[in-house]
Amino acid sequence: MGLKKLLTQSIIWRSFYFFSILLVNVFLSRFLQAADIGNLYFLNVIFSFLYVVLSLGGEAGVIYFASSNIIEKNKLIILGAAWSIVAGVLSTGLVYLYFLFNPPVDKTLVYWYCGFAFLYVSGQALSNYCVGMYYTRENYFLPNFLLAIVNLVFVLIIPDKDKNTHSGHNEWIILLYFATFLTGGIMVFLSYIIQYKKEGAIGFPSRHYFKKLLKYSLTALGANAIFFLVYRVDYFFVKYSPVCTAADLGNYIQVSKLGQLMLLVPQIIASVVFPRTAKGIEEKTLSDAIITMARLFSQLYLLVFILIALFGGKFFVLLFGETFNKMQLPMLIIIPGIFSLSVLSLLSAHFAGKGKVRINLYGAIIGLIVMITGDLVFVPRYGIIAAAAVSTASYMANAGFSMWNFYRDYSISWIEFFKWKKTDYAVLFSLLKFNKAA
Repeated sequence: MGLKKLLTQSIIWRSFYFFSILLVNVFLSRFLQAADIGNLYFLNVIFSFLYVVLSLGGEAGVIYFASSNIIEKNKLIILGAAWSIVAGVLSTGLVYLYFLFNPPVDKTLVYWYCGFAFLYVSGQALSNYCVGMYYTRENYFLPNFLLAIVNLVFVLIIPDKDKNTHSGHNEWIILLYFATFLTGGIMVFLSYIIQYKKEGAIGFPSRHYFKKLLKYSLTALGANAIFFLVYRVDYFFVKYSPVCTAADLGNYIQVSKLGQLMLLVPQIIASVVFPRTAKGIEEKTLSDAIITMARLFSQLYLLVFILIALFGGKFFVLLFGETFNKMQLPMLIIIPGIFSLSVLSLLSAHFAGKGKVRINLYGAIIGLIVMITGDLVFVPRYGIIAAAAVSTASYMANAGFSMWNFYRDYSISWIEFFKWKKTDYAVLFSLLKFNKAA
């Protein structure tokens, strides 16, 4: 299937999935309100870091070796499923050990959090392995459709969406929220096995290929873990800042999550770029597409900036509730950083597909140094405004390093990422044009 058709299919079905994530965020935020949703998403960050570390970078390795046809796909997905369970069990053990040294006032919380950890880490790992395998087969419909259905069912379960009047429901709603991750993972895994069971032997890769997979994955793990900290370490500084409240944390995390939602299109394109780069397909076309998309993103985010400056304050309160009244200024400050991440997501997929994951690792290290230094100096005094500014500086430093390495490969000036051209619109319309062949 051609690049344009793949992008069209990916945009449609991944947009449907991300729309379901947005609905979960909106209804859950209105139910729990700013302080409680901030605590829940902060817990999510901790589990996400456990997932990144315990998955051992396997997702990138699985996609790379499946796309390049080095290891049989059905063997890779079985390995991924097995490791998903192991990662979930290990995360549960780590959470239990934490509470052994830091016992909570309510001992029942130990079992709740252990269960949350298993559901999230196993579910996220299984989902990501299987979705990645679907993408190597250029199938963007089924995995995104199944995951979206799980999210939409959860939205229907949330009680009293506009007002939290039954606090006793909170624990069970949060349990169901974490259960959606494992439920979605199981559904995608089973659908893959049923659909492709006749296209290769079921089993595990040989020791020789397993070692090659592990070597690639561990390099990707370094980049993923450090880049995760670049994305999320600011949450910790905000949470423990003397000038920030629990509601501030909730507002800031919501800004960050909206920023992640704005990365939808870049991530969709990246999910196409990675496997096709690994296959060595249309390299010149892909490099030109990255430059064109960067220029279009700069115009899109300028428009978003203007709209948020004019209407953001009232819009965020209307969407999430009255407790989310501190989002507008941090959102404006972080938009240039989101643009940088948009470009970076394409470049990172390009380098990963070419086997140059070390570039992603070094760029992430640069971004992390900027993030931690800035947060240590400014967030304790200036709160979420400083956190947003430091995040933008960190993302720009990371993207700048990747752009420099891209220039070394293709001798393309950095100005080409920002120089608007009329011809870019023709490319955009051709990519978004939906037809039956797509």
